[in-house]
Amino acid sequence: MRRLFATLALVLGSLSLASPAQDLFDQASFYIEFYYNGPSTLNLKELTARYQTELERTCAPQKDTCTYEQAVPIIQRMIGELDDNHTYYLSPEALRGNRESRQGNAPSRTLRIGVTHQPIPGSRDRLVVDVVEGGPADEAGLAYGDRIVAVNNRPLSEQPDDNQAVQFLVQAIQTGRPVVLTILRGPERQRLEVTLTGREINLARFPSLRIRPDGVAVLRIPDFDAQGQVGRRVHELVREAQQKNARAMILELRGNSGGLLNEMIYSSAAFLDEPFVALVDRHQTDRTEFRIREGRFMVTRNGQSENANLPTMARWRGPLVVLVDQNTASGGEYLASAIQKARAAPIVGVATLGIGNTTTRPIDLINGGALSISFNRAFFADGSPFPARATPDIVVENSLEQLANHGRDLPLEKALEALGIRSGNR
Repeated sequence: MRRLFATLALVLGSLSLASPAQDLFDQASFYIEFYYNGPSTLNLKELTARYQTELERTCAPQKDTCTYEQAVPIIQRMIGELDDNHTYYLSPEALRGNRESRQGNAPSRTLRIGVTHQPIPGSRDRLVVDVVEGGPADEAGLAYGDRIVAVNNRPLSEQPDDNQAVQFLVQAIQTGRPVVLTILRGPERQRLEVTLTGREINLARFPSLRIRPDGVAVLRIPDFDAQGQVGRRVHELVREAQQKNARAMILELRGNSGGLLNEMIYSSAAFLDEPFVALVDRHQTDRTEFRIREGRFMVTRNGQSENANLPTMARWRGPLVVLVDQNTASGGEYLASAIQKARAAPIVGVATLGIGNTTTRPIDLINGGALSISFNRAFFADGSPFPARATPDIVVENSLEQLANHGRDLPLEKALEALGIRSGNR
């Protein structure tokens, strides 16, 4: 008995010497070694052992007081070697934002107009490449491809560099007063002034619909994050396009970053008769099938099924083209690949990001953050695997120079051409 207590004291004593950094690293290492099911072929035990050595060097001066914060960059470098966009570290703040986005309510907490803009080579002007639905920019009519050339009648070309051009725009918005943006739009380089006022906005993304003058409906799905909201909204917008007698549809998945699998499958039922995805874990012990059939969402896990009615269903059966780009990821790749396999529509653009055959699962860490790990592989109903990338039927690169200087969205033009429609009207 005395020997047993001595052994326990030794074990407990050694455990007490483990630092917070070591505890966090041990947790992350275990999850990687046990659960990782992504494309990397690295030896996971060798990977974690190498970074254990790095952690020991880093923590040598502090020993048992080495903090979580000292382990985080080591964990990030370790999982970075996997070169897998479905496996990444989430800080506590990023995890909170991720959960807010899942709820469809991600407050900006600062004044925003709701645009993403990027630099134009050789210019201080800014090119609008994304507009948040329902934000001030959207309400004011700002659109993809608009070129911002002046703020409150002061040309951005007067700014010394790109950073100061951005700061000039941000500072004007942060005043909370109306801001006048001068933009150039379209191939005709129409010069317009748009007035908007920054406010706190919801950064969660939702599907949107635009009916072009030529009668083509452009249905954009930025992501599948908002639980219970994305799929339903897609069906509502498809029905709206039908009611407005849209002659054809472009499904805009460029930049779609993925999100919740059930929202992707629900959305896909607007374009496919019986969408299906099967997920299998690394150890082949867990299989979950998702299927929509006759208005019911069915989930079968290891032979046990549950199903629920889907109240809002619409089915687009007119001409369809899918737009993708190198930033189309995860659920966006799943949807594009499923439509392509079913031969429901051609895909236009460039090859997608390359994580369209795994799903990621966030696992909580002891520091309040999480490790998102490629957890499952995905399969079609016939047993074939989803491809990592959606490869377009019609390849066309997006030209920043054409968009910024001539207002031409080349992939969109090619999508219209595939529908047999001239692209003269926006």
